[in-house]
Amino acid sequence: MNRGSSKSLLPLVEILISIGIFAVAVVLTLQLFLLARFLGDKTSDTAMAIFEVQNVAESIKSMKTGAELEKYISEDLGAAESDGGYILYYNSSWDITGDTDEAQYILKISDMGKDAYDSGSLYKFKLDFYKFAAYPFIDNNKLAENPDYIPLLVSVDANKFMEK
Repeated sequence: MNRGSSKSLLPLVEILISIGIFAVAVVLTLQLFLLARFLGDKTSDTAMAIFEVQNVAESIKSMKTGAELEKYISEDLGAAESDGGYILYYNSSWDITGDTDEAQYILKISDMGKDAYDSGSLYKFKLDFYKFAAYPFIDNNKLAENPDYIPLLVSVDANKFMEK
């Protein structure tokens, strides 16, 4: 009888090994799907950030005077002054918001100074677009190094020459 029962255990062991291999494959596949989801989120966020930064940079380049430029940034965009530049907050729908509690993204417009020439001035700006929260699975190493890490989506330098 012992010989008959040992033969019946062999298919059971094969099934257990198959289930173990399948479980490992499922776990790895789920991790890949989650990583793909968050990479897709980061890609779409980066595309929208590029659009927003390009829109602001092109508007800056269309200005004729320094006063018009200041009016556009502070009044038309509603940017708040901060550390020698301006800050715009965006909510999850990519609308500009003044409420920092609902803000998901931030656009920093840094004034890098201006160079004076005989015929006018060259204004220099740096536009940095950030997301407040790090992306899971993507930024884990950076968060381990710095708990205050926020991902930079886009950084653009813009210059505008304005005649006197």
